[in-house]
Amino acid sequence: MNAYLTYDRIDDRRWVEQQLTDEKDKWIDDRAKEIISLMPKDASGFFLFSVPVGSTPYAGLLSDKAGETYNDFISAVAYAQAEHDWEHRTGCPF
Repeated sequence: MNAYLTYDRIDDRRWVEQQLTDEKDKWIDDRAKEIISLMPKDASGFFLFSVPVGSTPYAGLLSDKAGETYNDFISAVAYAQAEHDWEHRTGCPF
């Protein structure tokens, strides 16, 4: 009987750990989406203030490859910030 009780406790612990992992992943995804929504929608909007007005690299910034690279960059930054926010949030019950 003790073996079944121990197995049930191990199974319960795994379930709780899975729930905590799912909660963390959902929180990070939601926070990353929130951060992404604050960013400019394309690469030209991101570089608007950092590229001198006289230069004209905007055609390259509007290309499909630049768009894909920009999206990868924004996603990486947003998820890194979201994970940092998760680790440093206040009121963490863990």
